[in-house]
Amino acid sequence: MFDLWSAGIRMATPLILMACGGTWTLQTGILNISQEGGMLLGAFAAAVGSHYFSSWIAGLLCAIGAAVAFNLLFAFFAVNLRANIWVVGMTLNILASSLSVLILKIAFQTKGSFNSPRIQRIPDLFDGFSLVVWGAFVIAGIFLWMDKKSVLGLRLKATGENELAVASAGINVKALRYGVLILNGVLVGIAGAFLSISNLALFNQGMSGGRGWMAVAAVIFGDGKLVPTLVSALAFGFTMAIGNTLQTYGVNS
Repeated sequence: MFDLWSAGIRMATPLILMACGGTWTLQTGILNISQEGGMLLGAFAAAVGSHYFSSWIAGLLCAIGAAVAFNLLFAFFAVNLRANIWVVGMTLNILASSLSVLILKIAFQTKGSFNSPRIQRIPDLFDGFSLVVWGAFVIAGIFLWMDKKSVLGLRLKATGENELAVASAGINVKALRYGVLILNGVLVGIAGAFLSISNLALFNQGMSGGRGWMAVAAVIFGDGKLVPTLVSALAFGFTMAIGNTLQTYGVNS
């Protein structure tokens, strides 16, 4: 039972991170559906950065940088050009998958996966949980508090409901949306690094495994409210853990 509990927490960790940032972007009126691609690029950048610098901190920073740059590209189309988010998001997700394969082929003469003895893993803390796991729950707590108690939380919701009224109050709506998309990129990058340099020390093509889409589904289910969104993320995580556990007993995937 404890193994199932710990597996569920680990599975839910990247979903919690992405769901927090995704909820805030939705509150401003932008549903970021490119999180799958951002997470994959983050996982790739984390493995490569950790390899080149022999440091998990460098890997984590590379993951954040890649995911933020990816989100800024999404923001340009979604915020500046007001393009259809589904078209833009799907295109960027495909781009991220193809780009990781291309760079692997050019830089490392390999296709599909990359591992190296120089890759350093993110360290574990209490009870064998990664630093990212504990950080995810701290971040979720901060988001919950800010969502209910801070002026920023009020502005985010107001932007999604009536951006003209917010703009008339002297608030730069475009800057606000860019800010939350950058923050979302930071969390997506951390989630990606968790996949490739936390429990594992490698990158596999497609290792995001639909988790970015699960986070988007949790955000849609929560409809801009953090509590049901986080409950959904936890439910997805534990469902994946249960599925993996059942497979060890011979149940078909």
